[in-house]
Amino acid sequence: MKVLVTGGTGYIGSAVALRLKKAGHDVSALVRSKEKGSTLQAAGIKLVEGDLGNPAGYAATAYGVQAIVHVAQDHGPGGVDLDRKAISTARELLRGSVGGTFIYTSGIWVLGDTAGELADEKRPLKPAPAVAWRPAHEQAALELAKDGIRAVVVRPGIVYGGSAGGIPATLFGTATKHGSAQMIGEGNNHWPLVHRDDLAELYVRLVERAPAGSIFHATDASTHTLREIAEACSRAAGKGEVSVLPVDKARAQMGPFADALVLDQKVSSEKARTELDWRPRHEDFVAEAGKLYAEWHAAQ
Repeated sequence: MKVLVTGGTGYIGSAVALRLKKAGHDVSALVRSKEKGSTLQAAGIKLVEGDLGNPAGYAATAYGVQAIVHVAQDHGPGGVDLDRKAISTARELLRGSVGGTFIYTSGIWVLGDTAGELADEKRPLKPAPAVAWRPAHEQAALELAKDGIRAVVVRPGIVYGGSAGGIPATLFGTATKHGSAQMIGEGNNHWPLVHRDDLAELYVRLVERAPAGSIFHATDASTHTLREIAEACSRAAGKGEVSVLPVDKARAQMGPFADALVLDQKVSSEKARTELDWRPRHEDFVAEAGKLYAEWHAAQ
């Protein structure tokens, strides 16, 4: 398929674009600057320079795509509007195309605190304040079906792996810099995780065969607490200590993002495993922490 990936040079988007190309698809990546896309170009991925805020700037180049995989995340003040605009642009680009497909990236924080229960895709949403806007965008994406577009929503867990390391790499960073991995709160809450490479593999399956109107969680099978993850990060960094940043202080520094990081969540991705035969190769961050640290540290 001819596929356009938004956020093509981003932490998740780059992995998704490369995996789709490896699977034999004709991949283009929407990038803000071609300078950062050398790795993608070397793999045979076409770079489309543009901005989500100016669809006219890339629409002509993207015309004729069969699938749009929306991975771009803008955390600035206009990020929510840009996300909504990406959905409407997808409608314009895919409307009338045979087999037009739109994959919308949401996240598990829309579930809110799962209170120790294992949450599947049928669980009512109770989003963290930082992503209170996202359920409406999920619905807007799924409503592209009215225009004959096969729309699918994916909710990744907290992503880790690769040289950037994702959110868990902040624990490597504090352990290395300050001698202890710093976690928010006492760390008794559970973090559902997913390795970036496994997530990229799932996107291929979503593009190729996910049913229209479906929602899929993307998490590994682990149920580690934040404290267990932080302790593993400290050990990997050769430190062994963990420290606590009180939630109120974290909230003052990070705003609503802090509340998302202290959610207690257990999330099932059994649907993706059963319906799409998704088989994550990385199922345990704690067991792999040493290797993950080495990969992250080499890039610093």
